[in-house]
Amino acid sequence: MKKQFSAFLSVMLSAAMLCGCGSQSAGTGSADTSSAGASSTDSSTAAADEDWSQPLPSDYSGTLTSWGWDDTYWNTMTAAFQKKYPNVKFEYTPMANGDTLQKYQTALSTGTDLPDVGWAIVDSRAKVYELDMWEDLSQAPYNFSTDEVLDFTVPRLKNSKGMVCGIEQSITPACFAYRKDLAKEYLGTDDPKELEAMLSTWEDFAAKGKEVNEKSGGKVFMMQSSADAQQFICEQGGQSWITDKTVNMTKALKRSLEVACMLRDSKACDNLEAWSPQWYASFGEDTHIFAGCAPWSVKFNIEPNDPKGESEGYWGLMNAPEGNISWGGTTLGITKTCKDKRLAWEFIKFCTLSTDGAKAMQGMSILTSSKKAYEEDPGLWSFKSAWFGDLDLGQFYSENVIPTINPRPMNYDDNVIRESLNNVNTAIINDSSMTAEGAMEILKEDLETKLPDYTIE
Repeated sequence: MKKQFSAFLSVMLSAAMLCGCGSQSAGTGSADTSSAGASSTDSSTAAADEDWSQPLPSDYSGTLTSWGWDDTYWNTMTAAFQKKYPNVKFEYTPMANGDTLQKYQTALSTGTDLPDVGWAIVDSRAKVYELDMWEDLSQAPYNFSTDEVLDFTVPRLKNSKGMVCGIEQSITPACFAYRKDLAKEYLGTDDPKELEAMLSTWEDFAAKGKEVNEKSGGKVFMMQSSADAQQFICEQGGQSWITDKTVNMTKALKRSLEVACMLRDSKACDNLEAWSPQWYASFGEDTHIFAGCAPWSVKFNIEPNDPKGESEGYWGLMNAPEGNISWGGTTLGITKTCKDKRLAWEFIKFCTLSTDGAKAMQGMSILTSSKKAYEEDPGLWSFKSAWFGDLDLGQFYSENVIPTINPRPMNYDDNVIRESLNNVNTAIINDSSMTAEGAMEILKEDLETKLPDYTIE
């Protein structure tokens, strides 16, 4: 999902680079060095000799605060938790996911309260995890082991010092959803295996997109925008955007710009801006065949915006051209200023590691990362949607998508690169004469300005 982080630069300067959980390792940039506002009080200090592996008494009372952007998730999980602990209360403050870094920095610099349970979205997580505000969940008394969760999620739970600052709310494997009726009409088949063979590369995708556009008289496209395709391209293959103090622009990003130009020229993709009202509405129109689809996309993108799809059941899933990706993701962690760390840990364990929590998530069509939950109840891999007919979406993700994902490593300044890449992609869409070489030059100049301490290759 498109995130805007332009405001954080000025905040970083004015806040005098608030410190991280430790010094940066090579390739992650400069860490903050102050711990203002993040020191633990005596009442909230986690004692290493305490045993927090056992559940709390059912009559335990307390209050937890949190800031977040997914009201449905929060309301569902807190309600499920309160069935076990009815005396626990929650105070929730909505915020935009793009504001996370700035709001945490502001709280740290002014000494105001942080939330007890902190959220971190993947787009800015590398920076957020360097703020000196997180409990290390791998240490006593939490004693969380990364062996407890699916392997592909582990690298994105840690900061540059190896501290586990949070656990994923849900896993985010992403492939392609497609309209079976439109695929049958314009591509001759709605069988996922046949479509995957037909569209194994982005070159195939562009060529078929040109045919579809011509056949429909310019009314039907493969996707809403080349930016939607680029979301996959720049994440495929697990290529890090940064190595040490070098931005791997040519190695990691050139391909995405070349494909963006190719998709524009072939008219394979529409030019809708991602996350705009027109973009959301397009899921209910008969004009776009494919869309990127993580488990969260079903409830948030497709179902609310395609009312007739519920009765038609005409959506399907398939592997994306050149590979599936991990798309998005939000972690839950405990801040150092949390007033009841024992309760916060019980809640996070429930949400991310327990079978009961996984069952609550299943009702939202999202999947836990907890290995133990699937061992205790293999049926947790299963979820369906009327929009997809009889297809078991959870089974498709577990058998076809997750085993193929090679997540790209997080780096400290990835959000800056993402913003520049999005801006260049917009320029490609709006300027039909722009070549991939020209786009590369613009991207390089922008990154040299925004990241002067890096070598841009």
